Amino acid sequence: MFKIDAKKNIYLTRGDIATINVSAKNSDGFNYTFKVGDIVRINVFKKGGVNYVVLSKDTEVIEETTSVAIPLTSEDTKIEDLINKPVEYWYEIVLNPTTAPQTIVGYLEEPTIFKLLPEGGDNQWHKLLD
Repeated sequence: MFKIDAKKNIYLTRGDIATINVSAKNSDGFNYTFKVGDIVRINVFKKGGVNYVVLSKDTEVIEETTSVAIPLTSEDTKIEDLINKPVEYWYEIVLNPTTAPQTIVGYLEEPTIFKLLPEGGDNQWHKLLD
């Protein structure tokens, strides 16, 4: 199972593969164009803070585009130990995290949730974050 709700919370079965397509808006409200060499990073944290990262994955932009695909492999989503009930984490998506960090998706009034569900099979799903 892979789902992204209206608040950009992610629900994913542990061990599944997924692709998160990320877009961003400029300050004028138009779609941001990602440049060749831009890095888009997803960070997943233990719930309650950003001090303990359980997953961090970078995707490099290889051509100008208004949407970047962040692939998550089965190994990426096997976060920590086996689980028998849903586990809630927080996440953010950052543009150019080491040179000029800008959060694309992340904490506003409340944290963005990355909820990991007990293991299932490998099903490829695609969702779009605007």
